[in-house]
Amino acid sequence: MNFNPWTLFSDFCIMSALLVLGLILRAKLKLFQKFLIPASLIAGFIGLALGPNGYNILPLSNRLGTYAGILIVVVFAAMPIGDKPSKKQLSGPALGGMFLNVTGIAIAQYGLGMAFSLYVLNRFWNLNSGFGLMLATGFYGGHGTAAAVGSIYKDLGWNDALGLGMTSATVGIIGGIIMGIIIINWGTRKGYTHYVGSPKDLPKELRTGLISLEDQRHGGKITVSSICVDPMAFHLALVLLASLGGYYLSKYITSIIPRLKIPAFCLSLLFGFIIQFVLSKTDSLKYVDRYTISRISGIATDYLIIAGVSSVKLSLVATYLLPLILLFSFGFLINWLWFLWVGARSSQEDWFERNMMAFGHASGVVATGILLQRVVDPDLKSRGMEDSGIADIFNRPIIIALQVIPPLLLVNGGMWPHIVTWVCIGAVIVMLFISKKLHWWNPSAELKVYNCAKSNFENQQQVS
Repeated sequence: MNFNPWTLFSDFCIMSALLVLGLILRAKLKLFQKFLIPASLIAGFIGLALGPNGYNILPLSNRLGTYAGILIVVVFAAMPIGDKPSKKQLSGPALGGMFLNVTGIAIAQYGLGMAFSLYVLNRFWNLNSGFGLMLATGFYGGHGTAAAVGSIYKDLGWNDALGLGMTSATVGIIGGIIMGIIIINWGTRKGYTHYVGSPKDLPKELRTGLISLEDQRHGGKITVSSICVDPMAFHLALVLLASLGGYYLSKYITSIIPRLKIPAFCLSLLFGFIIQFVLSKTDSLKYVDRYTISRISGIATDYLIIAGVSSVKLSLVATYLLPLILLFSFGFLINWLWFLWVGARSSQEDWFERNMMAFGHASGVVATGILLQRVVDPDLKSRGMEDSGIADIFNRPIIIALQVIPPLLLVNGGMWPHIVTWVCIGAVIVMLFISKKLHWWNPSAELKVYNCAKSNFENQQQVS
């Protein structure tokens, strides 16, 4: 198929139709509602089954993987623009514990995933040195990070990384939601939940994805006059300006130093901070609505998931099937042990609710964490979402470094895979030691029980 602008148009139209179909299926089928599967993921599976990597019924092009690599540039460009955390938000006694929780598990996934691949899986299969990175790439990072890391590895000569990363992200989201619901049911039986007695208490809008008329709200703030420019076009222009700057700077650096390949998504983040700085210094930040910027990022993420999942080659998954199953099983075991040993003891109040936010974050990105927290904390009283978001502000440089630096080092072979592995594991040990000294984490603490939640759950079981 010859690629031209109409091919691009057709691909996005088809993905849009799949997204609408995914929303309808989520709203109508109890199975998708029970496990809270996102509409974009449903759409991605349909695209995979009916697209060029499946039965080839839908006239999708073979550029879907490329779209994922482009859309992640947009997602990163949007991160800093319009973000205005207050000093009050950047402080609080529970923030250190949440920083340990969401940052430590990310580094642990990188280090332990690499160790499991190098010292266990490689005894049976001859795997790429970066195979162990696929755990954290998909689980903590999600489809966006999978696209980013996949694009890095593609430039370095390992084309399988994108498909493996997308597979990891898909398994992470689905497995994270299913395992999260199981943990919530376990927590309610133990009396650990504070605000709800069962996942059955989840609001209908979260199960179906459709918001009732009386609960619908306006999406965003109008900050510029539509007579001059459409507000959405203005905000999109800011994001695309940062994206373009990152793309061209990446190409320019490579043209000067061919061996130095800095991913466009990293540099688009840099330009996003530059635009944020200019807006702040010119007193123009008041015309930027962060909610609208977040919606643009959300749109890019939805299409990224559809394109990424649809582009996965099933033959690739079949080739790596057994080591992938073992790696993913090991990943969920890490998340569960971290939940019990670290997360459960890094918050003095509402530990279960706040920990569900971190568990979801570690299994299937931030959106999964928010979803699981809202199951156990519908009114968001525990501040798990807020403190996790603030912790992400501080750990963002660490996470970006983990996305970019290890692939560049691992491709050199030799001792580098082992060095990367033990540096990450050592970093986690140091974090735990410092957190214990600062009282962010108390490994000997008893898990607090809220008997009211346990009683509610038992009553509901008797009624049913």
